[in-house]
Amino acid sequence: MKMIKWKIFLITALVCLLPMLLGISLWDRLPETMAIHFNVYGEPDGFATRGFTVFGLPFIMVVLQFICCIIFDLNAKTKGERKKFERVTKWIIPVMTMVLQIAILGYGLGWQLDMRTVAALVVGGILLTVGNYLPKFDDIKHYDLDTEKARKINRFIGFETVIMGLLFLISVLLPPMATLVCILLLIPYALIGVIYGIVVGKSKDV
Repeated sequence: MKMIKWKIFLITALVCLLPMLLGISLWDRLPETMAIHFNVYGEPDGFATRGFTVFGLPFIMVVLQFICCIIFDLNAKTKGERKKFERVTKWIIPVMTMVLQIAILGYGLGWQLDMRTVAALVVGGILLTVGNYLPKFDDIKHYDLDTEKARKINRFIGFETVIMGLLFLISVLLPPMATLVCILLLIPYALIGVIYGIVVGKSKDV
Protein backbone atom coordinates (compact mmCIF):
# COMPACT_ATOMS: atom_id res chain seq x y z
CA MET A 1 0.00 0.00 0.00
CA LYS A 2 1.07 3.65 -0.43
CA MET A 3 2.58 5.41 2.56
CA ILE A 4 -0.21 7.99 2.52
CA LYS A 5 -3.63 7.44 0.92
CA TRP A 6 -3.89 10.82 -0.77
CA LYS A 7 -7.20 10.17 -2.51
CA ILE A 8 -9.25 9.79 0.67
CA PHE A 9 -7.41 12.72 2.27
CA LEU A 10 -8.13 15.03 -0.67
CA ILE A 11 -11.80 14.02 -0.74
CA THR A 12 -12.27 14.52 3.01
CA ALA A 13 -10.26 17.78 2.94
CA LEU A 14 -12.57 19.06 0.21
CA VAL A 15 -15.59 18.23 2.38
CA CYS A 16 -14.00 20.18 5.25
CA LEU A 17 -13.64 23.19 2.94
CA LEU A 18 -17.15 23.05 1.46
CA PRO A 19 -18.71 25.22 4.22
CA MET A 20 -16.49 28.05 2.94
CA LEU A 21 -18.72 28.27 -0.15
CA LEU A 22 -21.75 28.75 2.08
CA GLY A 23 -19.90 31.38 4.09
CA ILE A 24 -18.91 33.24 0.92
CA SER A 25 -22.48 33.19 -0.38
CA LEU A 26 -23.73 34.59 2.94
CA TRP A 27 -20.80 36.96 3.46
CA ASP A 28 -22.77 40.23 3.41
CA ARG A 29 -25.38 38.85 5.79
CA LEU A 30 -22.91 37.62 8.41
CA PRO A 31 -21.81 39.89 11.28
CA GLU A 32 -18.24 41.21 11.45
CA THR A 33 -17.70 39.37 14.75
CA MET A 34 -19.09 35.86 15.12
CA ALA A 35 -19.52 33.41 17.98
CA ILE A 36 -17.41 30.30 17.43
CA HIS A 37 -17.39 28.71 20.90
CA PHE A 38 -20.23 28.06 23.30
CA ASN A 39 -20.53 26.91 26.92
CA VAL A 40 -22.60 23.99 28.13
CA TYR A 41 -25.65 26.26 28.32
CA GLY A 42 -25.37 27.09 24.64
CA GLU A 43 -24.20 30.64 25.37
CA PRO A 44 -21.39 32.08 23.22
CA ASP A 45 -18.12 32.55 25.12
CA GLY A 46 -15.62 32.74 22.25
CA PHE A 47 -15.65 35.05 19.24
CA ALA A 48 -13.71 35.57 16.02
CA THR A 49 -13.79 37.75 12.94
CA ARG A 50 -16.04 36.86 10.04
CA GLY A 51 -13.00 36.09 7.88
CA PHE A 52 -11.50 33.68 10.39
CA THR A 53 -14.86 31.98 10.92
CA VAL A 54 -15.53 31.46 7.22
CA PHE A 55 -11.99 30.63 6.07
CA GLY A 56 -9.78 29.98 9.08
CA LEU A 57 -11.84 27.33 10.87
CA PRO A 58 -12.21 25.03 7.82
CA PHE A 59 -8.47 25.27 7.09
CA ILE A 60 -7.67 24.36 10.70
CA MET A 61 -9.89 21.31 10.36
CA VAL A 62 -8.08 20.34 7.14
CA VAL A 63 -4.78 20.42 9.05
CA LEU A 64 -6.27 18.23 11.77
CA GLN A 65 -7.63 15.87 9.12
CA PHE A 66 -4.19 15.67 7.49
CA ILE A 67 -2.61 14.72 10.82
CA CYS A 68 -5.34 12.14 11.42
CA CYS A 69 -4.84 10.57 7.98
CA ILE A 70 -1.06 10.41 8.40
CA ILE A 71 -1.40 8.68 11.78
CA PHE A 72 -3.87 6.11 10.42
CA ASP A 73 -1.94 5.45 7.23
CA LEU A 74 1.45 5.08 8.90
CA ASN A 75 -0.12 2.82 11.51
CA ALA A 76 -1.74 0.71 8.78
CA LYS A 77 1.61 0.51 7.00
CA THR A 78 3.37 -0.93 10.06
CA LYS A 79 0.57 -2.79 11.88
CA GLY A 80 -1.85 -3.80 9.14
CA GLU A 81 -5.03 -2.28 7.78
CA ARG A 82 -8.50 -2.10 9.29
CA LYS A 83 -10.18 -0.71 6.22
CA LYS A 84 -13.75 -0.35 7.48
CA PHE A 85 -12.79 1.19 10.80
CA GLU A 86 -10.23 3.53 9.24
CA ARG A 87 -12.74 4.57 6.59
CA VAL A 88 -15.26 5.49 9.29
CA THR A 89 -12.80 7.33 11.51
CA LYS A 90 -11.38 9.32 8.59
CA TRP A 91 -14.84 10.78 8.00
CA ILE A 92 -15.35 11.93 11.60
CA ILE A 93 -13.57 15.29 11.21
CA PRO A 94 -15.17 16.16 7.81
CA VAL A 95 -18.70 15.36 8.98
CA MET A 96 -18.13 17.19 12.27
CA THR A 97 -16.77 20.20 10.36
CA MET A 98 -19.76 20.33 8.03
CA VAL A 99 -22.34 20.15 10.81
CA LEU A 100 -20.65 22.53 13.25
CA GLN A 101 -19.59 25.06 10.61
CA ILE A 102 -23.10 25.24 9.19
CA ALA A 103 -24.45 25.62 12.74
CA ILE A 104 -21.98 28.44 13.49
CA LEU A 105 -22.89 30.27 10.29
CA GLY A 106 -26.57 29.77 11.03
CA TYR A 107 -26.13 31.14 14.53
CA GLY A 108 -24.43 34.19 13.02
CA LEU A 109 -27.48 34.68 10.80
CA GLY A 110 -29.71 34.68 13.85
CA TRP A 111 -31.01 31.11 13.72
CA GLN A 112 -32.42 30.03 17.06
CA LEU A 113 -30.01 27.14 17.57
CA ASP A 114 -29.19 25.40 20.81
CA MET A 115 -25.50 24.84 20.19
CA ARG A 116 -25.26 22.57 23.22
CA THR A 117 -27.79 20.28 21.55
CA VAL A 118 -25.94 20.39 18.23
CA ALA A 119 -22.61 19.50 19.89
CA ALA A 120 -24.13 16.72 22.00
CA LEU A 121 -25.80 15.18 18.95
CA VAL A 122 -22.51 15.24 17.01
CA VAL A 123 -20.52 13.69 19.86
CA GLY A 124 -23.22 11.12 20.54
CA GLY A 125 -23.38 10.13 16.88
CA ILE A 126 -19.61 9.73 16.66
CA LEU A 127 -19.46 7.58 19.80
CA LEU A 128 -22.32 5.36 18.58
CA THR A 129 -20.64 4.86 15.21
CA VAL A 130 -17.22 4.03 16.66
CA GLY A 131 -18.71 1.83 19.38
CA ASN A 132 -20.66 -0.14 16.80
CA TYR A 133 -17.47 -1.01 14.89
CA LEU A 134 -15.16 -1.91 17.78
CA PRO A 135 -16.69 -5.35 18.57
CA LYS A 136 -16.04 -6.45 14.98
CA PHE A 137 -12.28 -6.64 15.51
CA ASP A 138 -10.47 -9.69 16.77
CA ASP A 139 -7.16 -8.04 17.64
CA ILE A 140 -5.71 -5.01 19.40
CA LYS A 141 -2.83 -3.34 17.64
CA HIS A 142 0.48 -2.94 19.46
CA TYR A 143 -0.40 -5.66 21.98
CA ASP A 144 0.36 -9.36 21.78
CA LEU A 145 -3.02 -10.71 22.89
CA ASP A 146 -4.71 -13.89 21.78
CA THR A 147 -7.77 -13.50 19.60
CA GLU A 148 -10.35 -14.31 22.28
CA LYS A 149 -8.96 -11.79 24.77
CA ALA A 150 -8.79 -9.10 22.11
CA ARG A 151 -12.39 -9.76 21.09
CA LYS A 152 -13.54 -9.58 24.69
CA ILE A 153 -11.78 -6.26 25.28
CA ASN A 154 -13.06 -4.78 22.00
CA ARG A 155 -16.62 -5.89 22.78
CA PHE A 156 -16.48 -4.31 26.23
CA ILE A 157 -15.03 -1.01 25.02
CA GLY A 158 -17.49 -0.99 22.13
CA PHE A 159 -20.38 -1.51 24.58
CA GLU A 160 -18.99 1.28 26.78
CA THR A 161 -18.70 3.62 23.82
CA VAL A 162 -22.26 2.94 22.63
CA ILE A 163 -23.58 3.63 26.14
CA MET A 164 -21.69 6.94 26.23
CA GLY A 165 -23.11 7.83 22.82
CA LEU A 166 -26.65 7.10 23.99
CA LEU A 167 -26.12 9.19 27.13
CA PHE A 168 -25.02 12.17 25.04
CA LEU A 169 -28.08 11.81 22.81
CA ILE A 170 -30.41 11.51 25.80
CA SER A 171 -28.80 14.55 27.42
CA VAL A 172 -30.26 16.84 24.74
CA LEU A 173 -33.70 16.10 26.20
CA LEU A 174 -32.54 17.11 29.68
CA PRO A 175 -31.21 20.33 31.26
CA PRO A 176 -27.71 21.50 30.15
CA MET A 177 -26.08 20.05 33.26
CA ALA A 178 -26.87 16.58 31.90
CA THR A 179 -24.51 17.19 28.97
CA LEU A 180 -21.84 18.46 31.36
CA VAL A 181 -22.20 15.26 33.39
CA CYS A 182 -21.72 13.24 30.18
CA ILE A 183 -18.53 15.17 29.43
CA LEU A 184 -17.22 14.44 32.92
CA LEU A 185 -18.15 10.76 32.53
CA LEU A 186 -15.69 10.50 29.64
CA ILE A 187 -12.89 10.31 32.23
CA PRO A 188 -14.15 7.22 34.11
CA TYR A 189 -15.27 5.78 30.75
CA ALA A 190 -11.67 5.88 29.52
CA LEU A 191 -10.21 4.65 32.81
CA ILE A 192 -12.62 1.72 33.06
CA GLY A 193 -11.77 0.65 29.51
CA VAL A 194 -8.03 0.76 30.23
CA ILE A 195 -8.37 -1.12 33.52
CA TYR A 196 -10.61 -3.76 31.95
CA GLY A 197 -8.15 -4.23 29.11
CA ILE A 198 -5.24 -4.68 31.54
CA VAL A 199 -7.15 -7.14 33.71
CA VAL A 200 -8.30 -9.26 30.77
CA GLY A 201 -4.90 -9.07 29.11
CA LYS A 202 -3.15 -10.41 32.21
CA SER A 203 -5.73 -13.06 33.05
CA LYS A 204 -4.97 -16.69 32.27
CA ASP A 205 -8.53 -17.57 31.34
CA VAL A 206 -10.94 -15.56 29.22
